[in-house]
Amino acid sequence: MKRKKRIINITPDWLAGFTQSDGSFVVSLENQKKCIPIRPTPIFNITQSINEYDLFLEIQKYLGVGKIYKNRNNVIYVVKSINDLVNVIIPLFDKHPVRGGKFLSYNIFKKVVLMVKTKKHLTLEGTIQIINLSYFMNNETTLRTEKTRSNCIDKLKSKYGILPNITNIELPIIDKTIFPLNLEFIRGLVDGDGSFNISFRTTRRRIGVNFTVVCELSSISVLNQLVDFFNCGAVYNLPSNAARFQVQTVNDMLNNILPKLNGIKFNTYKHYHFETTIKICEIIKNTGYKTNQDLKNIVNLAWDMNKSGNSRKINKEEYLTLFKID
Repeated sequence: MKRKKRIINITPDWLAGFTQSDGSFVVSLENQKKCIPIRPTPIFNITQSINEYDLFLEIQKYLGVGKIYKNRNNVIYVVKSINDLVNVIIPLFDKHPVRGGKFLSYNIFKKVVLMVKTKKHLTLEGTIQIINLSYFMNNETTLRTEKTRSNCIDKLKSKYGILPNITNIELPIIDKTIFPLNLEFIRGLVDGDGSFNISFRTTRRRIGVNFTVVCELSSISVLNQLVDFFNCGAVYNLPSNAARFQVQTVNDMLNNILPKLNGIKFNTYKHYHFETTIKICEIIKNTGYKTNQDLKNIVNLAWDMNKSGNSRKINKEEYLTLFKID
């Protein structure tokens, strides 16, 4: 299906929502031979499918900082410059915050950025403080463990011997106020880790509709806010330290989701998935799919929505054959 050229609209709250889904505030602990053997490097990044390369060019243009990298599958936007982090990234997220567990990670990140800005990372005491702080960030997605933290400390011991006894880790004081959601934040959230899907049962003549948003478990509060915002759906814990907001009925899609999202434009190709899902919900509501022609129309509209239909167990022709549709 040939897609129209997208009109991309980036706003600060959209960026906050997009970062909530697909962004990270991290502190890289890099080995170096000179000076202190561990060099902390704060990094802000956003990652998405390579299909969104043009969107990332617009993000870079909007912020005026950072670099873009890509590989076969993904595109990554990265900001490492301390001046850019201090002058652009931190003011943005101070005013337009991320939520849940990511809010804690951001505030630790901010503390580390300011420590690096004032050269505290060039002292042994400052480096140890940053190493300890970094292990409170991104608890559900990081690969760091107590063992990897000990490895960093051991590298310092091998050079300096006895280290300063720094046991008091001063985490940022976090205001527990729950920031209300707005449409721009939600638009970014959906562009990041949201999806609109149409499912086809292969054992019987049944079509399902599905709208989901996924996030790490520490940010489940954001998903609970979505339930309140849309006045529908439910939140489920997933096995992978993540959680999912999910809407699965035609009536909820048409009566609750559509009125809230009607008229907004997503920046990713999920906008086309949203339009198609709503169109199919309207067909199901108005005419159903008891006739072969109605079912075939829905199949033609929806089969290739996500991943060009490659994630389905059978292809479109095989599905239509199951129900003896030409």
